[in-house]
Amino acid sequence: MKTLLLVLAVSGLSAQSAVFREYHHVDMMKTWAKAQTHCREAFTDLATVASPEENARMKSALQDAGSHAWIGLLDDLKGWKWSLGGEDLSDEFTHWNEGRPDLKSSNETCAVIRADGLWADRECSDTYPAVCYDEKHPSKFVLAAARTTWHEARTHCRSEHTDLASARNMSENRDIHSLVTDYTWIGLRRNTWARWSDQSPRTFTNWDESQPSRTRQAGDSCAAVGSAAGTWWDVGCGATNHFVCEK
Repeated sequence: MKTLLLVLAVSGLSAQSAVFREYHHVDMMKTWAKAQTHCREAFTDLATVASPEENARMKSALQDAGSHAWIGLLDDLKGWKWSLGGEDLSDEFTHWNEGRPDLKSSNETCAVIRADGLWADRECSDTYPAVCYDEKHPSKFVLAAARTTWHEARTHCRSEHTDLASARNMSENRDIHSLVTDYTWIGLRRNTWARWSDQSPRTFTNWDESQPSRTRQAGDSCAAVGSAAGTWWDVGCGATNHFVCEK
C-alpha cells in the first residue's frame, strides 16, 4: 500500500472550502463494492478527484503500483456520482479516456483510473486494486455537555446544528470517538438500522462484537459510541447520555 503526500483540494465536494486528502493505493483485488467497503472501514472512502492536480498525483502513485485501480465514481442510472455523499460528478473537472464512458454495456457503471491518469468505465463486478483517501479537515462534530435521551439529543442537534452525528466511514468514526468519554449518542436508531437520523443511507457499521442486541425491542434501540474502542452499542433510547451533533 502506497501513501501519497497530503493534497490541498479546494472543491465544492466538501462542506469545507479547503480539504486535505491523503491518498492510499490498496493493492488487493476487489470488486468496486468491496473496495468501497474496505476504504470506508480503513480510511474515508474510495478516492474523489476534484482537480487536475489531484488526478496527476493519483496517476503518479498508480504508475508505481499497477495499471488500473478503482476510484469512487458510480453511475446510479441518473448520472455519475462520487461515492462519498452521492455528489454529482462536476462538469468543471472530468478526465475520461476518449470515448468513455461508452454506454456499450449497461453494466459498466463503475470507474477506474488508468496508469496514464485517464478514467474508464468498468463492470462493478470486475476486480481491481483501489485508491482510497483520508480526508483531513477541522472536525465537523461537536460534543454536547448535557445528558439526554436519544430523541431529546436529536431535537437539540437539529435546533442548534444540523443533526445527530452520522459516521459514514472509519475516519468519521475516529473523529467522533476522539470527543467521547462515555457512552455517547450518534444518529442511528433501530428502524432496520438502515438510515441515519438525517435520512442518509447507513453504508458503514462499527458495532461491538456482541452488538446490536437481538432481544431489545425495535422502538427502544438506539446507537451509542463507546469510549473504550469507539465501537457502537445498542442502548435503550430512553437512557440519558452525552451526544455528538454534526455541525
